[in-house]
Amino acid sequence: MSVDHGSVEVLPQAVRDRVVALAAEMYGWVMSDGLSAAQAEERVNELSREVGQAVLSAGLSEAYGKQSGTSRPCECGGLQRFVGYRERTLVSLVGLLQYRRAYYHCPDCAASYHAGEDALGVEGSSFTLPAQEAVTLVSAELPFERARALLARLSGLHFANSHAQHLCQHHGLRLLQEREAECEALFAGTQEYLPEQRDHRLYITLDATKTRFRDDWHETRVGAVYDAKPGQDRMDEPDRTTYVTRVAPGVAGFGQALYQEAARRGLDHAKETVVIADGAPWIWNLAAEHFPQATQILDFYHASERLHSVARAVYGEGSQEAKAWADRSVERLSAGDWKGLLCSLKGLRPKTRDGTEAVRLAIGYFETNRQRMNYPAYRAKSMHIGSGVVEAACKHVVGARCKRAGMRWTQTGAQTTLALRTQLLNDRWDDYWQPLKAAA
Repeated sequence: MSVDHGSVEVLPQAVRDRVVALAAEMYGWVMSDGLSAAQAEERVNELSREVGQAVLSAGLSEAYGKQSGTSRPCECGGLQRFVGYRERTLVSLVGLLQYRRAYYHCPDCAASYHAGEDALGVEGSSFTLPAQEAVTLVSAELPFERARALLARLSGLHFANSHAQHLCQHHGLRLLQEREAECEALFAGTQEYLPEQRDHRLYITLDATKTRFRDDWHETRVGAVYDAKPGQDRMDEPDRTTYVTRVAPGVAGFGQALYQEAARRGLDHAKETVVIADGAPWIWNLAAEHFPQATQILDFYHASERLHSVARAVYGEGSQEAKAWADRSVERLSAGDWKGLLCSLKGLRPKTRDGTEAVRLAIGYFETNRQRMNYPAYRAKSMHIGSGVVEAACKHVVGARCKRAGMRWTQTGAQTTLALRTQLLNDRWDDYWQPLKAAA
């Protein structure tokens, strides 16, 4: 049916009277001598929400809540019979709505049905979908308490912290399930991604950070995928970074999710792929499994700090001998002289047990990663040689949301909140919410 959206005649008389009265009241506040312009604007904003409440309460009830017959089929094989109309209070972006809908009941199995709740997307929640989106959007950025206070102040949307937690877990789990189904299809060969770029250099970097759960601190693995653009001295600089996080134990799921993100960013169409990370064995095992053709680079700055730590352990904190040895060793590292570096390490004669252990671990570290330390060749190709992107991601993606003072998480709570957060930071928020709202 075609509707003239500009005509007031489409409004029920009671709603029309209410809207006209509120509009008149708005104008009266603007013209009032007792309010400043700013105070009048705030009052008009409050009244505009009341207009929206009146229109939505009546309109949604009429469009979705009406009786559709004296009975309807029930899943048990019987019939659910119309009992009457019942009202339900819904939380919306304009405030509380009174949604009046038909109620059906099955006498055989006691199942019940309320008209329109599936179409409105409010089953299992008292929030409309736009309100659910607003709560999860702000909660992806801020602690639940701050999200609650901010939305109440700016939009008049009121809810408890528990509501925000519930909504984040619900949509975070749904989002994770969508990603996992897509990932399974990708590994099964039935999912393809249109490349955002071709013949580009794609960087992949990964690390782990600690997040405090209710029982103890647990690892959260973080991955970052980015393109590069010419920077200072034409060396690569990060450009458009997207993120992956996993708090579940083990690395298998994280590795698949990271591969999935790289595939979305054009892994199969990249001219070159580079993996940069510190020396953690799980990282390079994962890189070998999912990115076997990639150039592997040991983060230069982690390696340099390892040499300084050895110098302090052997020669003493702040000593000239420590500084001299560390400076020479970093020069060898920068020159790609891993053989000379290992000879220097093996030639050290620590006088303490801590020094001996530091040297032993460093020798193992540099021997294991020697094929990832050809820094002159990487620089000749203008490659990025530091893992600062993922270190920043650990702070920006995880720390800024999940590691504030006093926070304690469940595994599900942390993972679902981070799922929403990465969806937002990866500029894919609408990819999830627009189809959901259009289908409701």
